[in-house]
Amino acid sequence: MFRIMSDLSRIAGVIYPDVLQTDNLTSVMLDMMRTGIDGEKSVHTSKNSQIGVIGSEVAFNEKRDCFCVLDGLIENLPDLRRELKAAGISQTLHGPADVILAAYHLWHERFLEKIDGAFALAIVNTKKHELILARDRIGKKPLYWYQDKSHLIFGSELKALLATGIVPQTACSDALAMYLYFGFIPQDLSPIEKVNKLLPSHYLIYRADKGKSVKPYWSYSACFKEPSKESPKEILSHLSHLLETSTQNLIPPGEDPVGCFVTGGLGSATVAWEVTRKTKPGRTRGFSVAFESETEIDMEVAQKITQRLDIKDTSILVTAKSLIENLVSIVWNMGEPLADPNMVATWCLSKLAAQSTKTIFSGMGSDEFLAGHNRYTNVEQDVPYISRLNLIPTPIIRHIIVPILERVYPKAAFNVLRVAKTNPWQFEYMRHNALFNEGDLREAAPRLAPYYDPDVFLHKFHNLPRITSSVSSYLYIDVKTRLPDHYMLQYERITKANGLSWRTPFLNQEIVEYTASLPEPDVLSQDETASYLKPLIEPVFSEAIVKRPKKSRPNFLKTWAEQPEMSAIFRYLENGTLVQTGIISQEWIKKELDAHGKVNKNFRNLFSILVLEVWFHLFINHPIRPKPPTTDLSELLSET
Repeated sequence: MFRIMSDLSRIAGVIYPDVLQTDNLTSVMLDMMRTGIDGEKSVHTSKNSQIGVIGSEVAFNEKRDCFCVLDGLIENLPDLRRELKAAGISQTLHGPADVILAAYHLWHERFLEKIDGAFALAIVNTKKHELILARDRIGKKPLYWYQDKSHLIFGSELKALLATGIVPQTACSDALAMYLYFGFIPQDLSPIEKVNKLLPSHYLIYRADKGKSVKPYWSYSACFKEPSKESPKEILSHLSHLLETSTQNLIPPGEDPVGCFVTGGLGSATVAWEVTRKTKPGRTRGFSVAFESETEIDMEVAQKITQRLDIKDTSILVTAKSLIENLVSIVWNMGEPLADPNMVATWCLSKLAAQSTKTIFSGMGSDEFLAGHNRYTNVEQDVPYISRLNLIPTPIIRHIIVPILERVYPKAAFNVLRVAKTNPWQFEYMRHNALFNEGDLREAAPRLAPYYDPDVFLHKFHNLPRITSSVSSYLYIDVKTRLPDHYMLQYERITKANGLSWRTPFLNQEIVEYTASLPEPDVLSQDETASYLKPLIEPVFSEAIVKRPKKSRPNFLKTWAEQPEMSAIFRYLENGTLVQTGIISQEWIKKELDAHGKVNKNFRNLFSILVLEVWFHLFINHPIRPKPPTTDLSELLSET
């Protein structure tokens, strides 16, 4: 039976393009990333380079002039070993890093096409004076890089790059504008000026004589082939087999308990069911969470799921006090600002799970690949007439429709022309789900507003011929943005900070590619969400669980804003760093806090500013620290 190794590791490295240097920057970077990782620190120095890992995933070739370090896990090791053996590779390949290195020597850059898993990796070939950095297809494992005239620095965490003292602690205005619009920082930007995230499914190759280039090795767009010709019964059977195999491959060997985050949603319920089926009775644990006075119903549903599966369940209730007590540590471990109060629940749940297990499963990806959330439905998304423009040939729009509108309604002509240049469904979906839309951004952060244009942002994505429905558009934009840069970043950072190895069966490459071929309806009703997943688990769970809609909560945690402790915390923002530096309008902050009743509706907006304020204190205002400060949130915010 195929088993995998732990993915609790971190990588870091420095390339010196111009001169041989001896300062041990990599060791400093690795020390900054020790939280949640018990492995040994290993730094390997060669001419003009240093590269290191915390953990055990490092491998050398026989001549020791080429080595690989790995953060993550490789899911298809048996297939790779067989293919390498068939190609004449005879040496014993022990761990994943050994296999990767052998694949690199055999296929060079094309070795990445052969690998399936969740990983960030680095290969240094001193003979060829070559560095390769790579990130997994969907983007579960982040990887940052920075280059100036004297260094190329990379690492698993942003704080590691800052720890070198070489990367200036300067906030990136483009990234901050996107953060306020999306609630997270999408794509290849980071919140630090001139530091980039390597995009999912991309690799960076650096050669001393040719410089640097960044290339894709896999494309999600290419997965959108002709719609599947399989019958509903065949689709169900195919999906069931893929999910069963993916879950089996991710279960670690031994008899230690295996945990599942059970949220009350269909994705987590399905994964918990698969894990329970593949482990011995009593080995699986369930962990659920709820926000006090807000989401207790989710915990009740989660407990019904664990009772049905006959697994032990442990629950925790998150309060406003939990947020205040843990926010500093959470933001420090995240490295990037994230405007999602749910990360407090993820933090508390991970700490709870870490008391009983080292391995935790979740249903991450089921919503984005199988349309499992209400945000994709016509209940939550208002698809306007203008969104149908992508079905009209562009020449007709430019030469017939726009000239007519210019005479009748010039403003509409401009909007039609603007939206026609992009995917209109994606444009409207982004605007509908924006944390701060363009108007809000101009009012709250006038200095940042010019740095973000949704039209320009959407030009980064392919307008796929097969995307002829609003639902497909929503799913595509979420897989490229929200999934890696919001949800997965949160879970990867927080679980690892608590010493957990996080497993995600729905992110398997075969499942991702297969679900891209499944047809989606033009418009999705609430009953049609997760239509490929519901039949799979209908025999297992009650109708109340299977057909329970997964809805957005526009006024989430509104009751918390009324609590004195939370109100007092928000008041620090009136004279905080963001206001003093002119990033956030003091007038806007005061209006939000003083308007009677309005703060209840805008808790998440104020929370997003609070998180950014904390992030500035930790990553901009002071030298980067190896551990989060011991001061509480009030003390941190009152610093000048």
